[in-house]
Amino acid sequence: MNSQRERDFEAFYRREERRVLRLCYGVLGDPGLAQDAAQEAWIRYLRYADGPRPQFSVPLLVTVALNAARDWERRRRRRPEDLHADMIAFSTAIEPDDRDLLDAVSKLPVQERGAVLMHYALDMPIGEVAAVLQKRSGAVKSMLHRARGHLRSLLTPEEEISHGR
Repeated sequence: MNSQRERDFEAFYRREERRVLRLCYGVLGDPGLAQDAAQEAWIRYLRYADGPRPQFSVPLLVTVALNAARDWERRRRRRPEDLHADMIAFSTAIEPDDRDLLDAVSKLPVQERGAVLMHYALDMPIGEVAAVLQKRSGAVKSMLHRARGHLRSLLTPEEEISHGR
């Protein structure tokens, strides 16, 4: 990269680094793994940014980060015993309400979880979420509506549901 290009990338990185880390954390629920996945996402993204038609694109960055986090999640599922102690230590450091929400989000289907994380945790507009997921805006809105319903049922105590509240 030339020096102007490096400065542009550095500014882009500084602007988006927290967003990438939050997305990875939302998918993985573990700060250490999220940092590893975010670092891998930036390395992968550099391949695109320094390619023949370089561009700095938030939807592309989020797509790359989401894929990197999913790859780390698959690796973790293959060796869960290695991470068990770390997950227990981490889960005790989270506030109970936040833990419940994180647990509920982690139970959502993959597409819904990604849409929720991008829209609510990363503050991405519906249009950008749609671009990342390669769906229409209306489909993303429907997905978010379904996800909110799933979260409501996961977070609402059983007695409130049975009493019609």
